[in-house]
Amino acid sequence: MPTSWKRSHKADLWRRLDPGEASRVMAGSYGEGAGAEVLLRAFLEERDRNPAAVRFWLRVYDLLSSSGRPRAAPG
Repeated sequence: MPTSWKRSHKADLWRRLDPGEASRVMAGSYGEGAGAEVLLRAFLEERDRNPAAVRFWLRVYDLLSSSGRPRAAPG
């Protein structure tokens, strides 16, 4: 993998931003591929055994996937 990708993966973005800010950053940087990038980061954090970061990235994914779409009512 390219060195820049490794540095990006190891960046503690999730420690500096809230999920809403991170979703805007990811959407602006990756466009339509933002969801895939966020899921990849969640997967890598899971492999690194970092549950707090996994929860963060999954929350970001939830925000990305629901942006612009009304959420379904539970039940």
